[in-house]
Amino acid sequence: MGEEGRVRHTGNPHDRIGGIGSAAPIGALRAVSLAGMIGLTAAGSPSPLPAFVRAAPSGQTTPTDAWLPDTTRVVHLLSRATFGVRSQDLAEVLVIGTEAWLDAQLHPERIDDSALEERLAAYPAAHMSVGELYASYPPPQVVRARLGNPDSVPRDELRRMRRDLGIQSPNRILFDLAGAKLQRAVYSERQLEEVMTDFWFNHFNVFFAKGPDRWLIGDYEREAIRPHVFGSFEEMLVATASHPAMLVYLDNWRSAVPDLLNPRAAEMKRARARLQRPSPRQRERFLRSRGIGEEQLVRIQEAMSRGGRERGLNENYARELLELHTLGVDGGYTQQDVVEVARAFTGWTIELPGRGQSRGRGRNLGPGRSDVGGSDVSRSDAGRFVFREEWHDPGEKSVLGRQLPAGQGMRDGLDVLHLLALHSSTARHVATKLAEAFVSDDPPPELVDELASVFLETEGDLRELTRTLFLSEEFYAAETVGGKLKSPFELVASALRATDAEVGPSRGLIEQLRALGQLPYMSSPPTGYPEASEDWTSAAALLQRMNLGLALATGHIDHVRVSPSLLTPDESLTGMLEEILPGLDTAELAATIEAELAGTMEAELAATSAARRGAGPRELALGLILGSPAFQQH
Repeated sequence: MGEEGRVRHTGNPHDRIGGIGSAAPIGALRAVSLAGMIGLTAAGSPSPLPAFVRAAPSGQTTPTDAWLPDTTRVVHLLSRATFGVRSQDLAEVLVIGTEAWLDAQLHPERIDDSALEERLAAYPAAHMSVGELYASYPPPQVVRARLGNPDSVPRDELRRMRRDLGIQSPNRILFDLAGAKLQRAVYSERQLEEVMTDFWFNHFNVFFAKGPDRWLIGDYEREAIRPHVFGSFEEMLVATASHPAMLVYLDNWRSAVPDLLNPRAAEMKRARARLQRPSPRQRERFLRSRGIGEEQLVRIQEAMSRGGRERGLNENYARELLELHTLGVDGGYTQQDVVEVARAFTGWTIELPGRGQSRGRGRNLGPGRSDVGGSDVSRSDAGRFVFREEWHDPGEKSVLGRQLPAGQGMRDGLDVLHLLALHSSTARHVATKLAEAFVSDDPPPELVDELASVFLETEGDLRELTRTLFLSEEFYAAETVGGKLKSPFELVASALRATDAEVGPSRGLIEQLRALGQLPYMSSPPTGYPEASEDWTSAAALLQRMNLGLALATGHIDHVRVSPSLLTPDESLTGMLEEILPGLDTAELAATIEAELAGTMEAELAATSAARRGAGPRELALGLILGSPAFQQH
């Protein structure tokens, strides 16, 4: 094949680290030599070049020589639409074509993923219901109550008692959720579904550590996000708005019409008084209707006697719904619209885990089917959505110029969501976020226009929107190739995929993600984790990334082992590069690694081997590849 027919990367895109326009971090990355990565000082004379990085035999091709002209397009698609390019995936897509692969991925229900399900069994909390999680990983106050000494047990003593009783901390839930997410990213055959689930969860972010959300967040991703990533945007919007995890996270579960505006305020006040001083008959009726015990009733009465937080209108969800989830900060709404939207969602609340089943005027939209896209998954009496008519503002409302008649009840909120889901500002905001995440930090206006148009024409059909994104010419433009820096989660997942690693439940991987700044489910602001490359770039962060590569290569992360075939004596540097970076011209990277290893003294290698349990030139070369700009970008 002549040079004019071969697709190569030119202009050294590997040196750009995401094209973020800042030379300082790139310089820092280049400056950290192999000796610096392993914490050794240079001494002595250079060692001979290790045999496995010497020149390939005459006639052996470089990886790029073996690929077809459209290889670059396929590599680019796989680098953005999956959690990492593997050589076998590249070979498959080169045969069937990008459109056929994309069509298959857009219908994940047709793809067998049974092997993944077997792996997920090692993370039990990741697929428990809310009620099961609350029972298996109870909060401290429940443990104290079980021990019969609810107020005087110190935290350390409580921790010891938990261990003695075999009761695990709710923090174990995060370990299983993050571990299962990583398993899906690495091993799922439904790669595009996993990528888009990650994107949409981030768009509708909730925070694991916000109160009861540690028991709710797994169900949130499973029921409110994943089923809708190739469905209707409006359905996802309703599912997230009505899910207890979102209602807790943005405090809407407390939002109620102020007493001054509530025609039922006097009636509710009398009901609270009866609850605080019930007759024996009232007491028995309340316990039976709520499905709770005497101890829980006493706690409720104590909380009421302390006064608690005064209920009133809460604007948190309304503001983020308009600014982040739909219209965007420049979407044309006003502060008065925020207030009116907040009024529309008064009464959208939850039955908290462990509080018993609501059988009063509250409308249950949790387990079972509902008119807001509820799930068929049983949640017992824990963490259910309910609509409380007595908390709702019954008055007339006006949102973005549209009048909502008085007395609609829960319909107010659904009408608002319908209005926002089909709004032109929402179309542009969603289009911009998709283009920024998958194409460029500064996306082409033409692509944003096209995506917004498809969103409006299809009324938010996310399957068609995703198809348009990954088939657009702007997506494949030369300047977008290798133009983004992988996020920490993308980096870890792609490294494990590229090395064909065997991964089990690993605290080391969780700590790596925490150190890199992207532990799943732990982004506290409503904006979620950032999509822009510059937000992940600093000299310290890039050094941490290279240390991750070396730790993986040398087997220093528990329950993680890269494929032994990468480190066998028969594996050449060329072969290793072809496996880790398939389809790319890696000649310059190979030369850099050769220079690094040639400049590494025999004493250093010996010391490294002792300190790193057998880390020789192959392990060090693999660590350098995983820490290189070529692997860090996509």
